[in-house]
Amino acid sequence: MAESISSDSDPHGRRFEDLERGAEPGRFLTPSFGSKSASDLRLNLKGFSADCVESALCFQKDGTFESLCGMLPGMIAFHLPQKAPPPPSLLGDQMRLSEDLGLDSLALAEMAFKMDELFGIPIEIREVAGIATVGDLKAFLRRKLLQP
Repeated sequence: MAESISSDSDPHGRRFEDLERGAEPGRFLTPSFGSKSASDLRLNLKGFSADCVESALCFQKDGTFESLCGMLPGMIAFHLPQKAPPPPSLLGDQMRLSEDLGLDSLALAEMAFKMDELFGIPIEIREVAGIATVGDLKAFLRRKLLQP
C-alpha cells in the first residue's frame, strides 16, 4: 500500500498554511503559466470542462491555491477512462484517486505530464507514484509550486 503524503507540511516541516500566509499574492503562479495568454490556456486545455478552463483562467489572474484546486475535478475527469462516471465537483481530501474516482496509474501519469506542460514545473513519474488521495495530490502540487 502506498504511503500517504502529509498534506499540511513541506519536507522541511514547515506548515503550508504558514508558507501561504507569508507568501505574496500569486505565489503559486509559475512564470510559465502566468505568461500564457487566455487563448493559449484555452488551447492547452482543449477537451477539458468549461469549469476547469475557467478555474485555470482564475488561477492565472489570482495565483491562489484555491483557484488551482478548482481545476482538479476537470483535470481528473479528462484523464478518466471513457466509461467512468465524472468526479464530483467538490473533491474531498480523503477521496482515493483510484478506488473512489477511477484513475489508474497510467491516467495519473498522463495527468502529471499535462501538469508539467501546463504549469512548467518538472514532474517525474516516480514522484506521483505515492499519490493515493486528493489530499496527497494537493500536497504534491503545493510542494512543487512552492519550490524555489
